[in-house]
Amino acid sequence: MGRKGMIAAAYACTALLAAAACGGGSAPGSLTLMSGGGVYQDALDAAFARPFEQETGVVVHDDPTLNYAKIKTMVEAGSANVDVIPAEGYWAAQNCGTLLEPIDRTVVDLSGIDPELIESECSAPLLTYTSTIYYNNTRFPEGTGPTGCADFFDVARFPGKRAASSSAMPNPLVECALIADGVPREQLYPLDVDRAFRKIETIKPDLVFWNSGSESSQFMLAGEVDMILAWNGRAYAAIEEQNAAFSPAYGEAFLHYDTMVVPKGVADPAAAMRFVAFTMDPARQAKLTTLIPYEPSKPGAPLVDLPPGLQEFLPSTNPKVAEGVIVQNQRWWAENGEQVTARWQQTFNG
Repeated sequence: MGRKGMIAAAYACTALLAAAACGGGSAPGSLTLMSGGGVYQDALDAAFARPFEQETGVVVHDDPTLNYAKIKTMVEAGSANVDVIPAEGYWAAQNCGTLLEPIDRTVVDLSGIDPELIESECSAPLLTYTSTIYYNNTRFPEGTGPTGCADFFDVARFPGKRAASSSAMPNPLVECALIADGVPREQLYPLDVDRAFRKIETIKPDLVFWNSGSESSQFMLAGEVDMILAWNGRAYAAIEEQNAAFSPAYGEAFLHYDTMVVPKGVADPAAAMRFVAFTMDPARQAKLTTLIPYEPSKPGAPLVDLPPGLQEFLPSTNPKVAEGVIVQNQRWWAENGEQVTARWQQTFNG
């Protein structure tokens, strides 16, 4: 069966889960890698899936329909048709032991990875990225622009529209608000949600939201906002590749990560763990960075042959960015996300 046929079969199986009409797991000698599709899936294929196939003979099929609710349905129905997923850190922490298998540390080498990124036994961190403030350099000429969270929330000195993600969870606007309100970065957690939202209310009339990474890039390209809290990869794409008139503020850089996880009930957990182990190789992770602008989780990954200008946006290749890095506590978000989401809905949709 071709790849399109495999994906079609997965869709059909999902639709019939309640009736238990489909069996669980990928076909023998194969794995299914689920991600969000697009350039991310293409990069995962080139850096990991195709080399893994060549080395092991195990075929890796793509499922570009990453959806956490879909995974929950599959696992609870005993039909895990997806074997490996690069998931957000908070989701891995939330679902470890219920929807996700513990990572087999006898197979998967996590040595050297920042312990702050390993927030559950079901998590094998793959890559990191940051949410950073960028500003419109036609509105704020060089030397006069904002330099971090305090300025993002200072509408008197820095008037104009500012943009952030529309998703409540895990939105670094919450941490940024607390820093702007005077909380030292080393004392951020546990987050004071009430205090954060009181601060966010002060810029509510000037706040607009992006609903996807591509929309954040479009905000920059169109010059629709004066500053934006955006993922560094999307900022790189807009600024370096498409000449958006934005510059980095070089203040706080909230670091997030994607982590490899294995759903419970996969047909061949040993093969899934072998693939996860394959993705932990520093050289392979470095290859991923040449294909999509995010950083390896493994230290010592040789970051060479990077696209022009990318070094400016990565903590490991730009000390100015590295100085501002704050690792977002995904465990806190896993345990408190519902509270933040309710407050977010009350503030912006109530």
